[in-house]
Amino acid sequence: MLLVTLLVVNSLFFVLAALFLYESIREKEPRAPKIGLALSAGLVLPAVLTMFLPSIRWPIAIFFGLLILFGLLFFIPGKQKPHKGSMGHVVGEVKRFDERDIPFARNRSLPPGSDIYRHYYEMHPDREEPDARRRDRGGPVGRTGAIDNFYGPNVSMINASFSLPPMLGPYAEAEPVNSRPSFLVEPERASEIVKGFARHLGADLVGICRVNPLWAYSHRGEIYYDNWDQWGEEIREPLPYAVVFATEMKYETVGSGPHTPALVESSANYAKGAYISTILSRWFAGMGYKGVAQHSRHYDLLMVPLAVDAGLGELGRNGYLISDRLGPRVRIFAVLTDMPLVPDKPVYLGAEEFCRRCKKCATACPSRSIPTDDKTIFNGVKKWKLDEDTCFEYWGKAGTDCSICMGVCPFSRPNRSIHRLVRWLLPRSYLARRFFPYIDNLIYGKKWRSRAVPAWVDYQQGTGK
Repeated sequence: MLLVTLLVVNSLFFVLAALFLYESIREKEPRAPKIGLALSAGLVLPAVLTMFLPSIRWPIAIFFGLLILFGLLFFIPGKQKPHKGSMGHVVGEVKRFDERDIPFARNRSLPPGSDIYRHYYEMHPDREEPDARRRDRGGPVGRTGAIDNFYGPNVSMINASFSLPPMLGPYAEAEPVNSRPSFLVEPERASEIVKGFARHLGADLVGICRVNPLWAYSHRGEIYYDNWDQWGEEIREPLPYAVVFATEMKYETVGSGPHTPALVESSANYAKGAYISTILSRWFAGMGYKGVAQHSRHYDLLMVPLAVDAGLGELGRNGYLISDRLGPRVRIFAVLTDMPLVPDKPVYLGAEEFCRRCKKCATACPSRSIPTDDKTIFNGVKKWKLDEDTCFEYWGKAGTDCSICMGVCPFSRPNRSIHRLVRWLLPRSYLARRFFPYIDNLIYGKKWRSRAVPAWVDYQQGTGK
């Protein structure tokens, strides 16, 4: 009886090790498959010893028993913390962020020699020299594709995708088609319809929230369509509801960061987000309400706190949303409306506590823009504060949007088998949140190594340093 039990248990451990090996190979991880292979091979020895050395069966039984007990400890339920949404990070007075201060706006919307250029740098003289240096390099991502010697097929894909949001930007705001709502729909039903429509159009995660005006920009700083008279204008208070959605950045292409396939993926998602949000804004207008698309050519608010309030995830150490199922491998968009909707509740994923111990994104960041120490208070919000300027300095050198912190994050791994179990345990188990970051670093390592990509987006012909 003991022999049969030991062989069954040994077989179960072997299946788990083999599954881990299989998934690690599929994910093109450099280190994990070696560990999976060692575990699988190592489990052959206990099976052989159990069959041919009866005297060793009880020591092996004790060893397996301890392993099972250790595993069961992670299933002990801990107290789940209620999530307060974006306001859970607020510890002091918050001032609405000025869009004129974001690096993109400073780079694209301050023509040298213009009145607004002089006006802005009179207010912020310390920013003029580094901004000019970045502007001379070609903008926020410098010369696109520099790291891969401007490999033509990928750079053309990037430019093609980035061409769509500017086309749709002028149509971001949709006014009601009729003077009053054409169709009176209960908020519950309206919420169900618009979420379903967003998924049908290509959104991967969708949530709804009441809009907190704190997360709206205070003044207009991004100018795209020669409407220079709007620079510095106060941005009016946003509409009361937001449909927030995220599109998935594919694991295979994000894993190439900082090379061009990562920006191919990012640009395609920005195009998709502009398309979906514009159509949704038109749907609200057709229903007799206002709709305002929020995408890369028309932002009125900060997207991450909006997504947190809509129940799409938590704020991570790297400044990205750590979303349910997809981790930080998402781009976030929204549509504001005055149609009454039913808000979703913020979710607790255990991500914030995981980030506190993991630090993998900070260690892998080539520009050291992500803090390794504790949170700090910035504008009344307690969080890990990303250094945007050094981050964009690296973008300018690489000619891509890097994506290393996104690719290295444990939450970015595909939502399959073992990773799905870990995601299920994290919000429920105190021990999982405490120990899994160290286990992950042991298995996968902290150092970043760009993974292979599908042949259609391979950049090898243009590989540079």
